[in-house]
Amino acid sequence: MLSEIKKHLKIYAHLAKVSIMEQMEYRFNFILAIVVECIWVMSKFIYVYITQKTGGIIGGSTPDEIMLFVGVFMILTAIYLGIFSGGFNYISWSVRQGEFDMLIPKPVSLMFISTMRWLSISKPIPNIIAGVTLICIAWKRIGLEAGFINILLFIYFILCGVIITYSIYLIPHVLSFWTVKTYQIAELSYRLWDFNNMPMQIYNKWWQRIGIFLIPVFVITNFPVMVLFNKLSLVYLIWGLIIPIILFILVRMFWRFSIRRYSSAGG
Repeated sequence: MLSEIKKHLKIYAHLAKVSIMEQMEYRFNFILAIVVECIWVMSKFIYVYITQKTGGIIGGSTPDEIMLFVGVFMILTAIYLGIFSGGFNYISWSVRQGEFDMLIPKPVSLMFISTMRWLSISKPIPNIIAGVTLICIAWKRIGLEAGFINILLFIYFILCGVIITYSIYLIPHVLSFWTVKTYQIAELSYRLWDFNNMPMQIYNKWWQRIGIFLIPVFVITNFPVMVLFNKLSLVYLIWGLIIPIILFILVRMFWRFSIRRYSSAGG
């Protein structure tokens, strides 16, 4: 088990190196992508600035809590865009081009090599810098204790959000084994990500329940913040701990089910 983990980590390090080298070959595109993402980040700063100036309470959250929430959202957006998005899009492309067939016989996890083969560094850079900055400022202004337990819980729920992100947003792309082109379905999943833009308390109770228990997108960015303010009920706390495991197992089963029915590019 440990040897397999080491092998996959070495493979990922190599894939990441190749991805970065490819991006550096087209430096203008790389810089342009950073500039475009900076514009998006600025829109988030404007949102935070307005809440700070008006002092408004949104969904029961103070302006400083909103700042912390936006920081978490940016960190998870950086992870999604940097680590997952490129690999997910590669699945549909490789199925159409017939390249996916060449991955099947390789002595490595097919799900791993398919979904983790591309690392982007242009779009995540502005999000990581902005996200960490907002989190640090909000943490200090709110006066949260920087104790071991607080930081551990915060990081743990961030990791849970990463696993949930991987599991939920991989599913539309796995459908390419049947439909080949999944652009419309993937576009719907991107819109689903926008629900994490705002605290879930702005939605009514039914939407909150759907976003927590049915399609748990609210768990991704809301729970890391809520756990710091003791706003998670016992049910939510337990659910936040087990749903990443459940989702990953389910998406793994769905992947295997899909692969068994994949007929290759040649039919």
